[in-house]
Parts: sequence; structure tokens; C-alpha cells
Amino acid sequence: MCGLYRAMMEREEELVMKIFMFPCSANQPCKWLESLGIHQKGMWRRKCSCYSHCPFGPLPIKGGLWDSWGGLDDEEYPRDSPFHNHLRDGISSPILLSGWSEYYNLRSLPSSSPVADILSHPLTVYYMLTALSISSKNLLLKGKEVILHYLGPEGGMDWMPAFAEISHLLNGLGNIQIVMVGPEVPTSLSGTISGKSSRVRVNLKGYASWGGALDLIKAMGIPAFFTEQSEILCANAKQVLRGAGLHITHPVTPNPFRSPVKNHDSSSNLPSYSNGFVLGVNT
Repeated sequence: MCGLYRAMMEREEELVMKIFMFPCSANQPCKWLESLGIHQKGMWRRKCSCYSHCPFGPLPIKGGLWDSWGGLDDEEYPRDSPFHNHLRDGISSPILLSGWSEYYNLRSLPSSSPVADILSHPLTVYYMLTALSISSKNLLLKGKEVILHYLGPEGGMDWMPAFAEISHLLNGLGNIQIVMVGPEVPTSLSGTISGKSSRVRVNLKGYASWGGALDLIKAMGIPAFFTEQSEILCANAKQVLRGAGLHITHPVTPNPFRSPVKNHDSSSNLPSYSNGFVLGVNT
């Protein structure tokens, strides 16, 4: 076990995203947000515990997109507008991304913009559906709909303006229907679905309450991807999945759309990032 921890610690350097020019360590989330001038503002209110007494999503926002992004300068957050001049063989098609550098260049965002910390959630979903799942990618390229179950979304319910970026990345072709599922999802954001293709994004940190979901994934053979903050949590998740009779078909890999902001893990000093690692079953 000591050797395993040592190997995980040695990977810290490769997990650091050096392209960003804002502070990327949030041992004290409130102070980190204050240093950026976005504490208790807009969608950033779910990035610390100050609003933990409020039910999940969406927290009311007085104004438009500028307020949603906490009053960041106009050039520091993505506009609610389509991408132009992105054609494949002269035809509009979903924009395929491989990492943050590509996305920031596409949106002309400065490396000082911290929006990757929130956009990690919708762009991780988009990456799973367009890069990791061949069947979903093919459906989208054919202009079809993909239905995704997002289990345990929690704070994501307060980041709906950020999730709107997915529709722009689709670039006018295909459709992704996201169904948020969980005990804390308000009725307005939950529902039932039917369709050809179902995908599940789950964070297994609270795995004990998702046993029924894992049984359903196994019974239906549904492709499912999971994210965890650290490699040791991924190791624990693999045990849970195998205990449920599921086989790991997509190995644990760093998520190129993980948050660049390192979290403080009180139980270990291992590199820990929101959406840090991805693994999958039935893929």
C-alpha cells in the first residue's frame, strides 16, 4: 500500500495544469474565492460552505450571465452564443475537444480566468459522450439524441448557465438530454426518460446510497462513467463496482477536463481535483 501511495504522490506533477495563471490551490475555499473577487457571488456560491444551508438549485441570481459568473470581466467567461466557422466537410457538426487549452482558445478566454473550475462539470459530461463513448459520439454525429442520467448532481443544479455550453458545443447537430437524478434534486429538475441511448454520470463518494443504480446498470448493460477526485477514491470505487458484479472496461485515467484547482483532502495528501479521474463500466 505504501508503494501505491508513493506512486500516486509522484503523479502530482503531471496532474498540475500549468496553462492557468490564477491560483490553483483551494485549501481554504472562501479565501480562494475572495482572492478572485467572486466569493458568495453567482454560481461560485456552491464552491464553499457559506450556502450549505440552502437547498440545492438553483440559487436565485438577480441578473444575467455576468451575475451568474460572479461579476467576472466580460472576456473572462464564455458568452451564451454559438461557435462560428466550425464545419466538418462543409457541414456543421459537434465540436470535439481534447482539453482545456483547446477550449480556452476556442472561446478566446484568458488563462487568468477561473471558469474551468465550474465548467469542469458540463465539459466532463460532454467529453464522456463525445470522446469516451463511441456509441454516443456516433449518435450525435448523425444528429440523433443522447439521453444522459446524471446521478448525484448536487451543486451542479446551481450551475445551469454553465451547462448551457454543451448546447453550443453541439454546434447545431444532435441533442443531449440531461436528466438529473437524486434525493436532493427538486421536482423541476428531475424526471423520467425513455429513448435509445442512456448514459450515466455518477460520483461514487456516496456510493452506499446508489446500490440500486449499480444493480440497474448491471441488469441493463448500460454504459456508465464515474468520476472521483483522487486515485485512492477510484481504487475504492473499483471495489464497490466489482462488488456489484460490474467489470471495469474503461480504466482509471486522468480527466483532461478535471478542475485545475487542487482540493484539500483531510484524509491524505494525495492529489485531489474535482472530476479528477474517470473510469467506466459496460463501455
